[in-house]
Amino acid sequence: NRQIMYIILTSRLMASPLNCISMGSTSEKKSHLQESVAKLFPPEEIIEITELTKNSLYYHGQYELCHKILLIEDLTGARNALYPVRELQTKKRISKKVVVHLRNGKAKAEPRTVEGPVCVAACTTWASVYEDNANRSFLLDIDETPEQDQRIMQHQRQHSAGQINTEQQQKTRKLMQNVQRILHPVKVINPYAPHLNFPPNIFKPRRTN
Repeated sequence: NRQIMYIILTSRLMASPLNCISMGSTSEKKSHLQESVAKLFPPEEIIEITELTKNSLYYHGQYELCHKILLIEDLTGARNALYPVRELQTKKRISKKVVVHLRNGKAKAEPRTVEGPVCVAACTTWASVYEDNANRSFLLDIDETPEQDQRIMQHQRQHSAGQINTEQQQKTRKLMQNVQRILHPVKVINPYAPHLNFPPNIFKPRRTN
């Protein structure tokens, strides 16, 4: 999951970034996974969101979200904004008329456009995600096995005992952030693409393709 998420967040630089949704029960470290991977990216590339109203995204600057990573802590808090999020993912821009109050006390409607593309990473406890959101994202199932519980608790105990080299962790984060800062997108041509084939029962074949 962490490797897939790292690649997905790196794709923010591309013309059509990838997206992901981490799915799992409460307290199963979905947010921890997302936050830990996001710390490997420059802070200026990250926009963290805990709650979104249906109009929130429209009040960003025109290019403020362009090639950024939107981290949504919980899809429940962004339920009313899922439509503009989908538009940013697919059409790579959102626009609407918003009411602006003038100095003379009058109000008028002005067009407002916010440009993408964006890379969206979100967490949810929902057992299933609305189809139009799910088929735009990689769905990452969190490991909820007893074995993973033991690994996590052992790491927590080692951290409390001072057995984790947090200084080295921080140095590694800084290095990875700087690596991300010097990346540039390149055009990729896949000569094998014409040979791709799907079974007839695949879900949403056009989008999957």
